[in-house]
Amino acid sequence: MLLYTSYVICNISTLVRRLANELLSTTTKNIDINQVHICATPTASISNVRPVFDKAGGSIARAFYMCSNYILQYEIRKACKQRCNDEKISVFIVDRWYSSTCAYTIGYKNTNGPPKESIDLLPDSLFKWPRDLSPPDLMLILEVNDNVRIKRVSDRADRSSTSTQNGIEDPPQASRNNPWDERLSNDTELGQRIIWAHHRSIGPLCIKKVDANKIPDEVVRDVMDITTTQLMNKVRASFPMTVVLTGSHCSGKTSIAKLLSGYLGWQFDPEIGDILRDKDSLVADGHLSGDGSGKDGNDWDAFVYEKECNRDTSCPTSCNRVVETWHIGNLAWALLRLNGSESRSDEKESMLKARAHQAIQKEMKYRNVLCIHLQTSAETTMRRRQNHPDNALRLPMKNEQEECVNLCSFLDHQVLTLLNEHIQKKFILVLNNDDDGEEAMGQKVKEIASYLDNLK
Repeated sequence: MLLYTSYVICNISTLVRRLANELLSTTTKNIDINQVHICATPTASISNVRPVFDKAGGSIARAFYMCSNYILQYEIRKACKQRCNDEKISVFIVDRWYSSTCAYTIGYKNTNGPPKESIDLLPDSLFKWPRDLSPPDLMLILEVNDNVRIKRVSDRADRSSTSTQNGIEDPPQASRNNPWDERLSNDTELGQRIIWAHHRSIGPLCIKKVDANKIPDEVVRDVMDITTTQLMNKVRASFPMTVVLTGSHCSGKTSIAKLLSGYLGWQFDPEIGDILRDKDSLVADGHLSGDGSGKDGNDWDAFVYEKECNRDTSCPTSCNRVVETWHIGNLAWALLRLNGSESRSDEKESMLKARAHQAIQKEMKYRNVLCIHLQTSAETTMRRRQNHPDNALRLPMKNEQEECVNLCSFLDHQVLTLLNEHIQKKFILVLNNDDDGEEAMGQKVKEIASYLDNLK
């Protein structure tokens, strides 16, 4: 549900209609828009009595406009109920709503001091949306300077009662000869007070300012950019989540991933390479060439990639999950092997990255992907291998100190680089995990869960 509001845009109704057409005709990423409703306050159902209340003015007129906000909400909810089983999105574009009622009233009555300062002195409670009135997901404030406003008012007055421009009919006469045109002309600071009152609105989930001094096509383009971004954010908020834990050897990925999946009640997918690897065939430094047995790594990395993709595809679309290493970590390990290979080439590196990118993008088409990278030092890696011999058995090394330093340095750098290339910044969380013990791991789980809550 979207709100578009302005204090002086003469052709706001035209903009609303053009925006509705753009939303319906444009294929926007993964947004499946079924219907766009154009609404206004007062609503069409009571517009025929509007002149009576306008003529009465004062508190009677304000009461009428306040009531019209609730009538609009009723009509929106009624339309939503009629489509409650439709998975597609219905967008409601509103030509002014409660924030306009509030801003016009406060801006018109408050004339003490400079515009911004006089509005800033007022308490927040005046600008809050009522609890029983649903706020919009997006509120756009269309701003123009006085010179542009005056020219548009003059152009509007010169036109006939109805005319057609660019195939879209202009607003009817009822929206022309607006008394606010005269008020704005007589009080040059009135518009600034109204705009600043709009900016202080409390309730809309997102408030954006739009420069409406531009030509209509540019304004529509700017509004479309903001709107589609906000729509995409709203759609993605309902997507299931894939939480990926990456890190070097002995960084705590498995332990924290298991704890996190249990804490959240989500599916846990362990490191695919660890599942596929033949534990009885491992040799020292075998991880540098392939599956740990010393065999060539090209076939191994392709095998791991294929199995990871198959696991992605087989996961139910509504399932939230915690995945260890995943494509980001698998790619970092593949690059480690490639870096030490005699057959290394830029072409092979590009192929590996392109392949992983494709898999990541496919997952992100229907899921949110949050990547948690656990950073640990080489000293921590060696300590955990000594304290937990199974770790050393899982990854045998010839020169433990040298290889632990190499792994931590290379994998850390590669994973962070890949994350920044493929994942939005807000979906990346980097945590130091050098501390041992259940209490330290429990704290990391709570940090991750808190970060997840803040993303919603």
